[in-house]
Amino acid sequence: MTITMTKTFVVLRPFHRFIFSDQLRHLVCGLVILAGYSQSLCATDYFLTIGGGYNPEGNQASLEANVVFFQQVLDEKHRGSRLHDIFFADGYDTAPDLQVLSSKSPGKTSQAFDLLASLHRGGDRETVEYRNHRVPKISGAIDPALVRSSLQKFVKGAQRQDRLIIYVTAHGSAGSDDDPYNTTIDCWNGKKITARQFTRWLDELPPEVPVVMVMAQCYCGGFARTVFNEMDSSKGLSTHLRAGFFAQQHYLPAAGCRPDIKHDEEFSSYFWGAMAGRSRNGVPIATCDINGDGEVSFAEAYAYAVTVGDTIDIPLRTSDVYLRTYSRLPDDDQDRAKKESEVKSDSIAGTESADAARQSPLNLASVKGSLQSLVDQAPPVSKRIVIELSKHLGFKLEDDCQAVFTAYDKHLQSVPQAPRRGGRGRGGAGRRSLLQEISEKWPELGDDQHWEESALLKAENQEKLLAELKELPSWKSYDERRQQAQESARKTEQHELRDVKFRRLIKGMEIIVLEKNLPLVATPEIVQRYRQLIDLEESSFRRR
Repeated sequence: MTITMTKTFVVLRPFHRFIFSDQLRHLVCGLVILAGYSQSLCATDYFLTIGGGYNPEGNQASLEANVVFFQQVLDEKHRGSRLHDIFFADGYDTAPDLQVLSSKSPGKTSQAFDLLASLHRGGDRETVEYRNHRVPKISGAIDPALVRSSLQKFVKGAQRQDRLIIYVTAHGSAGSDDDPYNTTIDCWNGKKITARQFTRWLDELPPEVPVVMVMAQCYCGGFARTVFNEMDSSKGLSTHLRAGFFAQQHYLPAAGCRPDIKHDEEFSSYFWGAMAGRSRNGVPIATCDINGDGEVSFAEAYAYAVTVGDTIDIPLRTSDVYLRTYSRLPDDDQDRAKKESEVKSDSIAGTESADAARQSPLNLASVKGSLQSLVDQAPPVSKRIVIELSKHLGFKLEDDCQAVFTAYDKHLQSVPQAPRRGGRGRGGAGRRSLLQEISEKWPELGDDQHWEESALLKAENQEKLLAELKELPSWKSYDERRQQAQESARKTEQHELRDVKFRRLIKGMEIIVLEKNLPLVATPEIVQRYRQLIDLEESSFRRR
C-alpha cells in the first residue's frame, strides 16, 4: 500500500495488503486534517481480485494476463490509499496450474505442420502445455474460505468513506432451474461461491460503504441481483449501495478464456483498457472520456466495452436491472420486447410498478421516433452506447427506431446455412481418407502420438512435403470441404456477432426510455436511490 500526501511530505510504503492498523490509520488521518486537507484523502479503496480457473485444464493463460493487466492499470491510474487482495487459481502451490500454448512443436508455423495438426486433431491446431502461474503479490488460491476471510478483514477495518472494488476474471456456472439468478464463481478444486452466498458476505459491510463489481465469468449477470434484499426484487432494495458491470446475462456463457494471450477480446480487457488508455496487448485506446472531465469512469469504461467488444457477450450493469424492475415500457414496446426476447432474458421490464402503470393513464415515453430524438433525451453514457452501436450496424441517427426492429427481424430470418456434406461425409469431410493415405505413404506422419517428431517436418523438408501432400488423391476433395467449412464458420460467426450487436443496441434504446419513465411509475424514494446508483456507476478511481 502507498499513501502519498504533498506539502506535508508524508510517505508510507509498503504495508502488506489488508494488514493496516486502525491506530496508524487514525494517526495519518489526524495529520491530514491538521494540515488542512479533506477527510476524503484518508479514505481507502479495498480491491478484491478473484481470478483463474477451477483446475489446470480450466485455468487459461488469458485469465493470468487479465489479472496482471489489472495490477498494471491500478499502478498507473489509481491515486490515494489502496489495499489489494488477489486470489488466483491454486495460489502458492508451485505445481503447474496454468494452461498455455505449447512452444515445443517443431515447424509449428509451417503450412505442412498446420495441415497435419488439423488432420490429427480434427481441426484443432492448438497444442497446450502447463506451467505455474506468474501472478505477483497474490494472497492465496481461489477458495471460498480465503475470499470470505479477506472480506471479513475489510469489514473490521472499514470506514465510512472507504470503497470496496471487486474484480472477477474466472469461470462461472449457471443457477438451477428453480433459482436461475444464483449463479456462481467457480473456485479451485471444484469449490464454488454462489451469488446468494456472496450477497450475504457483502451484507456484513457497513451500509454506507459502497461496492463496485466488475465481473467477467460465465453467467455473471446473476450477481447483478445483489442490489435487492436476498437477491429478491419482491423483498425490496438492499440498504447497501452496490454497482456492478457484468460481461454476460445470468443465463449465458461469456467469452474470453484462452490458452493464448495474443487475443484479448474479453469484456474486462475492454473495460480496464478503456481506463488505462490502452488494450491489454498495448494498442492505444482513446475517446473513452465521454464527459471530458479528464477521467474515465466505470460507466464510461462499460460503454466502451459494450460498443467495441467483438464477443458473444451481452453485458449489463446494475442500473439496467434496477430500471427493468422499477420502470416500464408502454404496452406495445413491452409486447415487442417479450416477442424478441428469450424466455430467460433480462430485457423485459415488468414488476409491481409496471403493473400499476398498465392501469394508469400515464403518458409513458416509448421506443419510437428517430434515433436522434431518442438519444437527445439520453444521459451521456446511454447516448454513446446507442450512437456507436447504431453506427456499427449501419444506421443513421435520422433513421426511425422501427428500422432497427425491422432489420433485426430480417437478420433473425437470415441464418447462414451449413454446407451440405456429400460423398464420404462420415469420414470427417475427407479428413480420415487423407490421413489414411498419408499413413500409407509416410507411416511416421500417420502416428497419432509421435507424428510431430518426424524428420520430414524439419524446416528444410517442409516445402517439398507440402507439395507431395497436395498430390495425394484425397487432397482436392478434402481441401474443398475444408474451405467450405471455414467460410461457413466465418459467416456463422459474423451472423452471431451482428446478432449480439443488435441485442445490445435494442437494450440500450430501451434503457433510455425506461430511465425517462422511471419518475412516472416509481416512488420518489426509488427515483432517489436510482440517482445514487448512477452516481456510483459514474465514479472512477479518482474520488470526487
